[in-house]
Amino acid sequence: MKKIVVYQSGTGFTAKYANWIAEELNCEVKEFKTVKKDELSHYDMVIYGGWIMANMVYGYDKIKALNLKNVIVFGVGMSVPNEEIITKIAVQNEIKQERLFYFEGGYNPKKIGFLKKMMMNMIKKSIEQKTKKTEEDIHMLETFKGADNTNKECIKPLVQRIHNEE
Repeated sequence: MKKIVVYQSGTGFTAKYANWIAEELNCEVKEFKTVKKDELSHYDMVIYGGWIMANMVYGYDKIKALNLKNVIVFGVGMSVPNEEIITKIAVQNEIKQERLFYFEGGYNPKKIGFLKKMMMNMIKKSIEQKTKKTEEDIHMLETFKGADNTNKECIKPLVQRIHNEE
């Protein structure tokens, strides 16, 4: 089975996961902006990764528009993975839940633009203003200080899923 990992990364966390996945699968990895439109149709499976904002997998709409037959998607966000988040992302992006994997990335304020930084600051302030903070809230506030929460172990279910399809 001919596979490729394609990704879009804003701060490097998605790129890190993409490279780990390609290494485990012994396949090619490319940044989406370097891929020609018809190139992906030559693969039996495309593993697409994008960063998450407002439950949207960045760039997935472009992959979806290509009408590829066999796509696995991974999204990278700041939240700790849980079923509720994965369900919201799957529904919002119209991805079958069994074809979607979510990985925790981190936050690097030096690598994001002014508008995204403003949006992130609004989210941070809303969390700070909560009188009863959950463990997730506390984790997010720590991450907002700047953190890399990536973990290579997290890719194992995705890699296993792909091996099961081969």
